[in-house]
Parts: sequence; structure tokens; C-alpha cells
Amino acid sequence: MEAELAIGEESCESNEMDLLHAPPAVAEDASTDSPPFEGASAPPYEPMENESIEESSTGDSVKEPLTGSSEQLSEEENEETPPDQRNWNIPSVSEDDVKKAFRRYAASKCCYRIAPAKHMNVQSITPLNIYRYRLETFTEMRETFLVSGVYNGEFIDSSASVPPPDRWEIMVDPPPLFTDCEMHLPVPHSYSVEICSNCKGRGTVLCQTCKGTGKKICSACDGTGTSLLADDNICLRCTGSGNIRCFSCHTTGWRKCCRCSGKGIVLFHTELTITWRNNILEHIADKDCGLPYYHFQDVAGKEIFCDEHTSVFPIVDFPEPSVDDYSRACIAQHKMQFSSQSLHRVVRQKQTVELVPTTKVEYEWKEKLYSFYIYGNENEVYTTDYPGKCCCSLM
Repeated sequence: MEAELAIGEESCESNEMDLLHAPPAVAEDASTDSPPFEGASAPPYEPMENESIEESSTGDSVKEPLTGSSEQLSEEENEETPPDQRNWNIPSVSEDDVKKAFRRYAASKCCYRIAPAKHMNVQSITPLNIYRYRLETFTEMRETFLVSGVYNGEFIDSSASVPPPDRWEIMVDPPPLFTDCEMHLPVPHSYSVEICSNCKGRGTVLCQTCKGTGKKICSACDGTGTSLLADDNICLRCTGSGNIRCFSCHTTGWRKCCRCSGKGIVLFHTELTITWRNNILEHIADKDCGLPYYHFQDVAGKEIFCDEHTSVFPIVDFPEPSVDDYSRACIAQHKMQFSSQSLHRVVRQKQTVELVPTTKVEYEWKEKLYSFYIYGNENEVYTTDYPGKCCCSLM
């Protein structure tokens, strides 16, 4: 017993010495509080509170690490945990990159002179934090329709022995996630043979061209039987009768039913239509930077946060508050839109935040100040007051 106590005291002393001699990074991590946002969405408050109560009730307050020492675990956690978003800023572009992008923009316009882009004096380069939030909800919708076809005497997979399955019980291979797709397939044990409703089982329908008479009015004489072009005033096409043969029904007055192909019976079955659709909601937190919203839809950014689960929780404590608000609103909108319908099923959800590089540049040309924006990974340029426009561009 005394040996066990001695061992316990030695282990406590060793732990205290490890903390005293730990590297500065580890010591700071142990002493300071964790940042408010570490790149993960938050579950509801109630489940978290219940879990803490259950853990305290068991009495297991200390958990041993799985493998490795405390220093190794701290290094691995620093590698896996994304950096604090409060320090994620857009890197400043160099003046050479600014001039190169502006020259490329001016050269792409047929009515812009290249001189201002070549010889401008850059006054300031201001990077901006522009975040793009996107929620993707990948849904599956299943609908059934009654389909008819021609019966050729084949085997009937009817519901006499086995009832047809429900539409959600049919197993299919889904497409790749977040990819729109549509599939049509017959429902097993849903086939049946019934009398054709179009021809009432006769296999023939009344000819609509001649209304069942087998003849139609001659178009050459309009049914009069006479013609001024002939010597005896008799219509040569209908030989004076005023009627000609109906070639649609071959003078029988009846035509073969196209629905049953003249058999009088039709093969019915239930067809399942499965539609996978990626529903997207986006939000640009531009802080009224002056760049129109629609320009951000055509450029790429740097993904700084990604959360993918069967259902995601709203983002909390993001540096830009509108991202938290829009994340909460988008998730609630998709939940109300898809969860309440029996035809839909949410397969997967993914929410991402991108940092779209955006820089405002102010420059001087002929003693006047102008400005433009460089945005996106492609370094696209937007400006409304380019000074070197030709006369044709003002028309």
C-alpha cells in the first residue's frame, strides 16, 4: 500500500514538472482560453448540457490519452485544428500584381487606352475581408406514376403473390454527393393487364378523318361533283360523286387503336422517378465595399471552413456576424422546406465559408484620383471611372 502511494506521489510530481518545463506554445495553450470560434459548427445547447451531466454522474473525471506523450498530443492538435479565423486576412497583393492585372483589364476593352494602366501612380492598396457562405443540401425526392404500354404476351409480375414495395423501400445506387441526377425504374410486382380504355377492348377506334363513313368530301370540287375545267363539267377526281375514298382508314371507317396496338388490352405498371438535387443558398458578406454582389458569383475564393454531415448545425462566433445569422437562416429554411415533406429526404448537407480575395486600389492619373477593385483568385478587375476611354465607349 505504501508503495502504491509512493508511486502516485511520484507521478503527480512528474506531471507538475512537465507543466513547468513545457515549451512556451504548450504553456500558452494550457493557460489561455480557447478562441471563441475554431472552425466547427455548434450543436444545440441542451444536448451539450445533458452530456456534461452524464459525465459528471459517472465519476470518471480524468481520461487517459490514447497514445503518445502530452507534447506529442499538443503538436498533433495544433496541426489538425484550423487557425483562429480572427487572424485570417487577405494577403496584400504587390504593386506589380496590381499593375499587371489593371493592364490586362484595359487591354481587354476595345475602347480603353492603355496609357493610364501603364503609367498610373498607385497611392494605396487596401485588402478587404470578403466572406462567401454557401449551404448545400443534397436531397432525394421519390414520386410514383402509372405508366401504360403495349402487352405482347410476356410474363406479368403482378401483386397477386407479393405486394409491391413502398417507394422508399426500393434500393438503388445513388449518384455522387451534391450532383443533380434523375432515375426512372419500374416498381416490382406492380404490373397488371387491363382492358384498353381508349378503344373499350375492341382494338379499333372511329376514324376521325371520315367520321366512320369511309369517305370524305372531294377537295377538287368541294363535294359538288362538277368542275369548270372538264368538257362535260364532271369532276375528274371524284367522277361526279362529290366524295372520295378515305385513305386513313381504307374506307372501313375504323382505325387500329394506337394505345393497345389493336390488341384491346394494355399493360400497366407503376414507375418510380427518383430525383437527386443539390439545393444551394449563398450569402456574400461584403460589408458594403462598393463592389456589386453579382461579380463575386463568377470568381473563386479560398475555402477556410467546411462542415459536412447528415445535417449541419449553424455556425457560431464567426468573425463576421452576418455569416452566423445567414447560416442559421439558411439551415432553418432548408429544414422547413424539405423535412416536412414526405416526398423529400435530406441525404447530406455541407456548409462552407470562402475568403474571396478583394483589394481596393487607389491611384493617381493626371493629378486626379481614381480607384478600382481586384477580386477573386483570378485577379479580376472592376472599375467605373477608368480615365482613358475613347469617344465610342461613351455612346
